[in-house]
Amino acid sequence: MAPQRRTILTAALGLAGGALLAGGAARAQPAPAGPAEPVRVPATGTHLLLLGTMAGPVLDPRRMMASQAVIVDGAVYLVDCGYGTILRMVEAGLRPADVKAIFVTHHHSDHNADYANLVHLAWIQGIGDRIVSVGPPPFRAIHDAALAFHHEDIRIRIEGTGRKPIDGYLDVREVTEAGPVYEDDKVRVTAALAAHPPFSTALGFRFETPDRTIVFSGDTAASDDIATLAEGADVLVHEAMYVPGIDAMLAKRPYVPPKLRDFLVDGHTTAEDAGRIAAQAGVGTLVLTHLLPGDQPEVTDEVWAAEAAKQFDGRIVVGHDLLLL
Repeated sequence: MAPQRRTILTAALGLAGGALLAGGAARAQPAPAGPAEPVRVPATGTHLLLLGTMAGPVLDPRRMMASQAVIVDGAVYLVDCGYGTILRMVEAGLRPADVKAIFVTHHHSDHNADYANLVHLAWIQGIGDRIVSVGPPPFRAIHDAALAFHHEDIRIRIEGTGRKPIDGYLDVREVTEAGPVYEDDKVRVTAALAAHPPFSTALGFRFETPDRTIVFSGDTAASDDIATLAEGADVLVHEAMYVPGIDAMLAKRPYVPPKLRDFLVDGHTTAEDAGRIAAQAGVGTLVLTHLLPGDQPEVTDEVWAAEAAKQFDGRIVVGHDLLLL
């Protein structure tokens, strides 16, 4: 593929960490922990906001863990809510109470750890109608446990302030198979089964709005089902793994379990394969996120983009927290 056919975007809104590349190479600088100025989401249209872009659980102030928001005419839909989601929402000016629906791809903590606090804070702030929560089994049990964690606080607030019980504001939908999972006047959401062993059910999601189609892979090994889900989409948000970076990361952490490398490699997609899936699906833009590893400075934006560009000659975006697309 000729370099002039490829446009690689590695800029983050409000962050000093990106450079726009058009066939050339400018070294990207590490993104700081927070935005230089507030994210300003337009009031109309469909927008994608990356909240957390690192695979985990790994703690690094530059990146929180997996979470994205689809914002349609001001309505907020979350895809995953890993560690740090609420922090990034606050930085972006998004209120938990304004979330219409939460879609959880699977139940690793870097994808659902903020769920309990998210729905609890939404209730405290005042949910206007209800929040729909969608995810694979055992999501109902996880949701019940989330409310149980805050049970005493909820009880005291109901008794002391006259609040209505939290349960009536939450609609939990457990998904076990591919197909439509949610629809309202702004968006239609379809799920596909991802391949993320040893989970028996992990999900990808396709969002269709009047002006845009955005697909999320969730965590998955390279999957034809995800490619089918993403067919013709405007944007594919796909997880990305760089195996040499994993080896470098593990070499610095001798305390990790002996089977961790195999566990990571078997359940995730290389950036190159993410590019292949984007090309197979014929998408307009590929966004690389859930970067594995996302905390190794030697794995620059250029490395991620170049790996994906081996297979995909469309627009490639290397994700950073609080990047608005």
